[in-house]
Amino acid sequence: MVAVVVHTLACYLVYFTVFLFLKLFRFPIEPWKNHLLKFWSAGVAFIFNMKIRVEGTPPKAPFFLVSNHVSYMDIVVFYNLLDATFVAKKEVKSWPFLGFMAITLNVIFIDRSRKRDVTRVNELQTQRLGPNQGIVLFPEGKTSDGSRILPLRSPLLESPAKSGVPIHYATVYYETDKNDVPAGESVCWHSDTPLHIHMYRLAQNRRIFCTVRFGDESVINEDRKELAGRLQEGMEKQFVPMNESNEN
Repeated sequence: MVAVVVHTLACYLVYFTVFLFLKLFRFPIEPWKNHLLKFWSAGVAFIFNMKIRVEGTPPKAPFFLVSNHVSYMDIVVFYNLLDATFVAKKEVKSWPFLGFMAITLNVIFIDRSRKRDVTRVNELQTQRLGPNQGIVLFPEGKTSDGSRILPLRSPLLESPAKSGVPIHYATVYYETDKNDVPAGESVCWHSDTPLHIHMYRLAQNRRIFCTVRFGDESVINEDRKELAGRLQEGMEKQFVPMNESNEN
């Protein structure tokens, strides 16, 4: 845990220094952000001894991608594989230090308690999408225990639905070593357990295995609800529920 904190602070210090320079002279930030976040996520994966296996082909920016969501480690995985930003709940913005980091990393925040905020977020998604940045959505709206895919919420799919942009989909699956706590308990963060306590539990694993499966085809539909249904169908076809016991 100490190594993760030190690594994160060091990476962010370097990022923010260059970020200010790029901002001052109005240079694009995304290429630098993508490079730094790949280095950061690779370091975090190394510290936690997490091996990432990819099935299918990751999309290249610009893209919209939806995925199931089981843990904050999903962020590490997708930053490692994609040039992208995320849509996160508004509460993250108020987290000490991490909130400020997320703001400067162009994370999009949504207030799920206000239905009108969806319109603003859809507009931001369209603005942020570009040749150096895709958008990753977790339309379940919350993390799960990895046993199933929760019903996908459609409001945040309004932007790609109206613009006719193809949406890609992926599913994530975790396992831990056979003598470790099963991933459903130690990697998935779906309860009210405080972040630092759950992270301590996660850090006790000797190995973490993550498999990311990217769908073979993207989905287009002008109706966001039908779009959500087709994405859910595609994700469920390739989804593998996380076991209660370890087999590695």
